[in-house]
Amino acid sequence: MKFISKIACIATLFLVSSANAAFIDFNDYSATEYSNQYKAGTATVDNGGSTLTLDGNLWVDILVNTTLTSTSILNFTFEANGLNAELYGIAFDIDDSFSVSEMGDFAFVGGSQSTMFPSANVLSDYESGDGVVNFSIEIGQYITGSFNRIVFILDNDENWSGSVASFTNVEICDNILVCQSSSVTQVAEPSHIGFAGLAIMLVGALRRKIKK
Repeated sequence: MKFISKIACIATLFLVSSANAAFIDFNDYSATEYSNQYKAGTATVDNGGSTLTLDGNLWVDILVNTTLTSTSILNFTFEANGLNAELYGIAFDIDDSFSVSEMGDFAFVGGSQSTMFPSANVLSDYESGDGVVNFSIEIGQYITGSFNRIVFILDNDENWSGSVASFTNVEICDNILVCQSSSVTQVAEPSHIGFAGLAIMLVGALRRKIKK
């Protein structure tokens, strides 16, 4: 077992929060180009709708209305293979617009260029081949409000093909008692890091290699 060492922050989720938590079924949504960040590749749905896999160099979003409350928790499982990408991430927004000046509103789970951004935006130092990582974030401790989309990021401008990233069992729940991700490792509440706009806080989670 390996511990993620860095506290960080990343994205914002778009699901209708309810007492009855449920994983996002990607079959129910269309993963479409986000802003001008869809360069090349494909977005496919696997595992009966529980997994969104990105292959190439692309950012996609799905339109889901979500209200985050003070008790909301974000869970997801991440895995990357192939060439190590420049950025892996998950973010939330209220429109289809992005510019480099807004990078401070995003956070990343890893990639070769993640260290180019302020440490507050870096969730971990994940690299392709590190295996399956489960994240559980008390998102409501850091952001509340209403959003209309979630963005999934696989950025590799140097190599437009050969990188793969998968996001599985993405869910938002109102409290730990109703979360569906019973296998997700819970993480302690991180020290305060402020964020504006779209953001989710994440602190050191437990990395677990999962044998297939």
